[in-house]
Amino acid sequence: MKRFMLAASAAALLFTLAAAGTSAQTAQTTAPAGSILAEPWFQEQAKAGLGRLYDMDFGAADAIFGEITAQYPDHPVGPYLQSLIPWWAIQMEPDDESQDKVVFDGMERVLDVCDARLRKHPGDLDALFFRSGAYALRGRLNADRRNWLRAARDGQHALKALKEVRRRDPDNDDLYFGVGVFDYMVDVAPKQYRILRPFARLFPKGDRQRGIVELERAMNKGRFVSTEAAYTLLQIHFLFEKDYHAALRYTKWLRERHPDNSIFQLYEGRIHERLGHFREAELVFRSVMLRHDQGQSGYTDAMAERALYLLARTAMWQNRPAEALGYIEQLERLTSNRPMLSEYKALGRLRKGMVLDTQGKRQDALRCYREVLAMKGYEGDDDVRARAKGFLKKPYRS
Repeated sequence: MKRFMLAASAAALLFTLAAAGTSAQTAQTTAPAGSILAEPWFQEQAKAGLGRLYDMDFGAADAIFGEITAQYPDHPVGPYLQSLIPWWAIQMEPDDESQDKVVFDGMERVLDVCDARLRKHPGDLDALFFRSGAYALRGRLNADRRNWLRAARDGQHALKALKEVRRRDPDNDDLYFGVGVFDYMVDVAPKQYRILRPFARLFPKGDRQRGIVELERAMNKGRFVSTEAAYTLLQIHFLFEKDYHAALRYTKWLRERHPDNSIFQLYEGRIHERLGHFREAELVFRSVMLRHDQGQSGYTDAMAERALYLLARTAMWQNRPAEALGYIEQLERLTSNRPMLSEYKALGRLRKGMVLDTQGKRQDALRCYREVLAMKGYEGDDDVRARAKGFLKKPYRS
């Protein structure tokens, strides 16, 4: 469940979201004269395209981003925006690495264009904006793939560019998105994830509370990063702060603006589940399944796997084992048709054994746990395997 709980890993946020505020969205505010970022046509089109992106209408978003690229062929904004389409595909299916090269190649193109502009005009603010954003996105994906040193280096480059932009444009509310994530994550993440501690020394000190305040500023006053800031605040309060009431407020804010975003919708259901609002959680997860069955954009098989697993877990928590097994059987049918070994195939088999244990069917439960141990190559396998080993020794009890 770790990959779903945070669309990018905590390490990715630590190393690279520090500069994400200087991405295409951020750069559209208070831009200097002569910058395309100050042009009304660009602002309107970029905002429309990003709205389509968050609504998971990827075809419409790509069409708008393509028009921007055609209008500004020698500017980094085009390849950056167009790379956001495969980036969101990765967020929905984080174990599928088939889109990685597209994103990496896109960011390399952005950096090449930025470097060319900076050689001609060292103070080119557009180039600094997108240079920072490209390093941030590339580093975020590197961290997600556990390329820690590459991620740290990208994060350093991104932060350097972010500082320069902030120095030259200190009143830009959107910049406080990247600044806020940096302040929060550098303070908090190394305390919770030991693997990050050596890398954290490469960055200045952060401040947890200041980071939250800065993110709130970006969410409430920023013109183009409000959604990103709200999503980050949701993740922070869900994963790190464990403040599920606060997380629910941000989720509702996001859902009101982007009701067709499957990631935001699944977060809403998970938070209800954590708060013990089981009826509300079930309604959300069933809605995800309905949209998946209808073929709605963004409601992929990967999102359906999550919903079915969460439905099974919610049914277990309400002492409805037969219903839980029904959801697990649906999950198994779905995962059996998938080309890759999904984390949720292992999680579903583990939970099936847990349900069988509660029914006194110990031999059937043992078979499930052994099957989990035989599966390899999926995200989070160490945690799932450890639980399966534990239940082999001692039966699960609800």
